[in-house]
Amino acid sequence: MSHIVAMIMAAGRGDRFGAGALKQFALVRARPAVAWSIERFAACPDVKSIVVVTPPGDEGAWQAALAEPSGIHVDQTVAGGETRQDSVWLGLQVLPEETTHVLVHDAARPCLSDALIASVLEALRNHDAVVPTVPVVDTLVREVDGAVDAILDRARLAGVQTPQGFAKGLLSRAHQRARANGCRSSDDGSLVLALGEKVVTVPGESTNIKITYREDLVIAEAILARRA
Repeated sequence: MSHIVAMIMAAGRGDRFGAGALKQFALVRARPAVAWSIERFAACPDVKSIVVVTPPGDEGAWQAALAEPSGIHVDQTVAGGETRQDSVWLGLQVLPEETTHVLVHDAARPCLSDALIASVLEALRNHDAVVPTVPVVDTLVREVDGAVDAILDRARLAGVQTPQGFAKGLLSRAHQRARANGCRSSDDGSLVLALGEKVVTVPGESTNIKITYREDLVIAEAILARRA
């Protein structure tokens, strides 16, 4: 690995979070949620640059808004697309030419730790696709027409988190193949898996929550406050 770029996905609409609000820019401890992720990647000496994929519009304004509270530097912003998959593809197009590996992270996960980034990077030294996972703690069922159709074996299931790490060439090929075949997925690891390539896992963290609903902001605040 010679040139690693962190690509932070901040273009989602977040429909479940509430109308008229973007969860990735909601304030968590008086800072936009995405700023916490930017800070963590900026503190990692192995990450050479940071690209933020923003909601379509004035990318310059988003960059200024992100820098204002903390002085955090973002190397580049780019407008995202209609779906997360489209947004990752657009982000890949603006990566520096010398990029060898990319860490793809959801802006709505502000509580990632230095240790988790280091774990993904360590696995990326020997593998081309790495995703962090956490055990499933709830009983999972398959629901059909408002009734339980089957109970799934949670021992064979895991929840997928970000950051996910990839060799840039492999991730680009996976997205090219998906676009050519009309395949849609909200997870980059699944697109790589569709190529027949191996995707290895590393332990994720229960504190690396994804902000989905407004009440998740309270949990994120508590995690970051304890860490501070």
